[in-house]
Amino acid sequence: MSNKKNKRKEKRDALLLFTGLLAVCVLVLAVVVVPQLGGSTVPVSAPPESVLPGATGSEEPEVSSEPEPVVPDPVSIHILGAGDNLIHSTLYKQANARAGGGDDYDFGPVYERIAPLVEAADIAVVNQETILAGDELEVSDYPNFCSPTQVGDELIKIGFDVFCQGNNHVLDKGQKGMDAALRYWDKQKEKGVVTVGLYKDDEDVQDIRIVEREGIKTAHIGVTTMTNGIPMPEGTSNRLIMADDEELIRQLIEKAGNMADVVVVSVHWGNENTNTPTEDQKNLAKKMSDWGADIIFGNHAHTLQPVEYLEREDGSRSVVIYAMGNLASAQADPMNMIHGFLDVTVTKDFATNETEITGVKLIPSVTHYDSGYKNNRLYLLSDYTEELALNHGVHDNYRYFSLEYLQKLVTDTIDAQFLD
Repeated sequence: MSNKKNKRKEKRDALLLFTGLLAVCVLVLAVVVVPQLGGSTVPVSAPPESVLPGATGSEEPEVSSEPEPVVPDPVSIHILGAGDNLIHSTLYKQANARAGGGDDYDFGPVYERIAPLVEAADIAVVNQETILAGDELEVSDYPNFCSPTQVGDELIKIGFDVFCQGNNHVLDKGQKGMDAALRYWDKQKEKGVVTVGLYKDDEDVQDIRIVEREGIKTAHIGVTTMTNGIPMPEGTSNRLIMADDEELIRQLIEKAGNMADVVVVSVHWGNENTNTPTEDQKNLAKKMSDWGADIIFGNHAHTLQPVEYLEREDGSRSVVIYAMGNLASAQADPMNMIHGFLDVTVTKDFATNETEITGVKLIPSVTHYDSGYKNNRLYLLSDYTEELALNHGVHDNYRYFSLEYLQKLVTDTIDAQFLD
């Protein structure tokens, strides 16, 4: 009897265990599987509904991790224009003697007193009146100039960036002079120096020179009205931009305007030894301004001529100086002794991408030499003295020369708004 009881007890226990396991399985199915089949359960690791893609209602906007772009503050730069660097024989002979003769030249003492002004400019532009070909051709004086390349070396050293060789003396040494000058200027490109006015070919004419400072791009073009009656050599590929080719000038200025914030044109024009610009100068200046030239640095007169703003139809304006006089020379007339650097301040607003002229100032300088054209050197007019004026070599022929004469020449020629 007892064995039967034990067997019945084992069957009952097994049945209870099976029933318990079945109940647990049903409970698991009810809690986990069935709700998921209904699609209403959100996994624990899922993000809140408010940040799910496509969520609506009172959700907060998605916050970008990218920082907002920073617009730079407005920036200003100074563009400095200088006049005719006219290298007469007395200048290069003195430079040669200082360097000990041979093929060496030292032009440092000529420019050392105006060097800080040039160095302080962001961009400095000069008209190199005489062809720089002396490392290949014999140096020479008026009327067919050829100057030592050490002139260019010195001007680069003190801070000039843009050189215009487009002027009435560019063909003084013909094809050989142009070739030698272009080879010299090619070597200076690695220093950031650019040349305008004399171009290798048509393609080079279309290669607008760009000089950038502080995020402001400036474009540079060189134009001349004359070559002293010397024609371009037959068959040459070299090119000049002549002032009567207005279609080309307009095309280049408009092209430059699409590439840069400021368009600078260096132009050789007008008549020599006068403080008054011609109507042709004024007419071409107005046209170039309307086409998009912002700064017009005029030269050729070997004297100082007026500065003025030119208004455009859209309300903007450009500035022109019709002539700045001689930077360095050994001319004889008192009116040739005064020169003016034109310091133009341009300011760019990066928020609007607009650039405008915000300041124009003329800074006069003086060519000084002792009797017999000796010891030629330059001074800022602000540093020049009556004692220096009384000992100027120009007194050999012109006794009226004085500091007051120089000061009056400046104030009679330049509007007071452009002077300190």
